[in-house]
Amino acid sequence: MKKHWMAIALCAGLGQTTAMATTYKVDFEGTLRSGNKMVDCPADSVDCAGFLQDLPLQGQSFSMSLTFEIGATPGRSTFSTTHQVSTDSSFGRSYDSRSAVERYANWATNDATAAQIPSLPSASTNTFDGAAGVTHQVYTSATRSRNVRSWTDNQQVLGASEGWGVVSTEIWQDASGAGFQNFVALSGRSAFSTASADSYDDREPLAYFLDMLQQSTQCQQCVQLQWFDSSLSQNGLYNGVRVDGVGRLVSITEVAAAVPEPSTYALMLAGVAAIGVAARRRKAGAALKS
Repeated sequence: MKKHWMAIALCAGLGQTTAMATTYKVDFEGTLRSGNKMVDCPADSVDCAGFLQDLPLQGQSFSMSLTFEIGATPGRSTFSTTHQVSTDSSFGRSYDSRSAVERYANWATNDATAAQIPSLPSASTNTFDGAAGVTHQVYTSATRSRNVRSWTDNQQVLGASEGWGVVSTEIWQDASGAGFQNFVALSGRSAFSTASADSYDDREPLAYFLDMLQQSTQCQQCVQLQWFDSSLSQNGLYNGVRVDGVGRLVSITEVAAAVPEPSTYALMLAGVAAIGVAARRRKAGAALKS
């Protein structure tokens, strides 16, 4: 088990957002395949393999819910492509690997009320939650990807696939850099028609992405689960729990927008009143000039 501390946050480039978004709720069920626990791994260790303990979770059934917001952090790319050339050692021929990733959600916020992470089986204790001087950030992401492999000389397609992923992670951190991370990711993958392989870099609407999720409700073991927490204590020790599972999506539901609080209505009414006063003053001024 590698150290997962802050890995997701660093890749995500956390930042504030102000745009509106649509929230979706995903219900998932399945069985756990494996689990382990990391105990007091020193921060200067090359890896933590010697500090792992297996957890008896295999075959354990579970269900969970995860929510994510559709939208992207301003200034961050929502679409990217890559192209790499490699050599097949068996045939001595080079092949092209092309991929495209489209982001439908890519959010980061310091609002602790945006927490989306369900409880983890056999989770370790989070001593940073609610502690003084600790920041709390939430990151959610939803992506679609396509991958195509073909021989370089004649562009014959060797394989094509497409997949989706939904990720949510919470991070607590104090001024010393110590903290706690809680992470969950759901993903699915299926074959992509070789006849359409040249359209690997086509953009697709949100409806296409949601349909991919909906198709994952029709099979029993086509969705992969990664679920872990990890912490770095102030004395430089890593601890954490990780489980892997497989299952299916039960449902994908659009969540209704929250009803504004009474204080929000008060501010709205005050704003309308101020606009009305300003309009009357302009009208009165115009009448005096005439």
